Amino acid sequence: MLKRTNIKTAVVFALLVFAFSTFSATTANAAKVKEYKAIVSHLKTKYQAKKVKIPFMFLARFAVSVVRPAGVKSFSVTLFEDLKFSGETLDREMQNVMRSSFDQNWSPIFRARSRDGQQAYMYMREAGNSVKIALVTIDQQQAAVIRATFSPERLAEFINDPKIFGISLNDNDQKQSEKRQSEKPSEPAKLD
Repeated sequence: MLKRTNIKTAVVFALLVFAFSTFSATTANAAKVKEYKAIVSHLKTKYQAKKVKIPFMFLARFAVSVVRPAGVKSFSVTLFEDLKFSGETLDREMQNVMRSSFDQNWSPIFRARSRDGQQAYMYMREAGNSVKIALVTIDQQQAAVIRATFSPERLAEFINDPKIFGISLNDNDQKQSEKRQSEKPSEPAKLD
């Protein structure tokens, strides 16, 4: 009888731990994309924006997660068209939604507005050894919401020596190697 009680207690305890870990994992995952989804939802509902389908985006996201070019670990891009908004209130509304969407861990990096109404907002936060950025751009009738996670060290390495799959993207490297080869003196032919 005592064994049954211990087994029941262990099963109940295991179920509680499993339920709590599942709930906290779901909450953590929801918090990761909460900001991004809040901004996307605001653009769709408030400005009646139509989401633009990007062909093969799933393939690009998978490739980036595997290859991690320039230190980019993940990214999301959502494009909109046919926004219906008032130019006078857009900046104030977007500032409010950005402030309410991002928690205190996020820092506003820049906010720009051109004379013809184009706007850009960028927020950033550290996430361990990585940096997360969120960028929102809006022009006359189009908008883009971009989220990316990258390694600053790998990005710096890429900027200093841009290579993808071992292929140099720097034109100077190729020109310098061609110049070195053309400057090498030709060896005289040996006679035996």
